[in-house]
Amino acid sequence: MADTFVARASVTIDVPAPRVWDALVNRAMIERYQPVTSVVSEWKEGSPIVWRSEFQGKSFEVNGKIVRLRLLEYDHSLPIFRSSGASHSPQSYRRVTIELREEGMQTHLSVTEQGNKTRRELEHSEGSWRMVLHGMKALLEGIQVVPMRTEEAR
Repeated sequence: MADTFVARASVTIDVPAPRVWDALVNRAMIERYQPVTSVVSEWKEGSPIVWRSEFQGKSFEVNGKIVRLRLLEYDHSLPIFRSSGASHSPQSYRRVTIELREEGMQTHLSVTEQGNKTRRELEHSEGSWRMVLHGMKALLEGIQVVPMRTEEAR
C-alpha cells in the first residue's frame, strides 16, 4: 500500500471497548452510523466484506477482505456503481486499520487508511472517517443523530 497520503482520524467514546467493538462488527449498528444501506461479512480473517449504498439515486458497492481481526484491518475497493459494468481492481484497494485502546470506562478509537493517491482523496477520506467516528460516538453515547446518506456527505 502506498504511504504517501495516509488518512488518519480518531475519537474517544465514553463507553467500554466491547461496546465499541460491537459497533464495528454488528451490521445493525454499522447501518446506524455509516452512510450505507447494508454491510455483509462473516467477520473472520480472510472473509469478504461488502458495503452497499446509493449516491445521487445510483446504487454502488464497495468490496473488501478482512485482513486482521485482533484489531480490525481490511482492504477495500473504491465505490463501483452497479450500473457502470466496471469491476473492482486490486490496484485501487485501500487498507483500513482500526485500533481500540481502552482508557478506564472510555475507548479511544483510531483509524488509518492507506492507499489514497492524491491530497484530495486524503482529505475526502479523513472527512468521511471523522463523520463516521462522530456518528458512532453519538450513537454509543446515546446522543440522537440522523444518519447521513452518502450523497449528503459529499
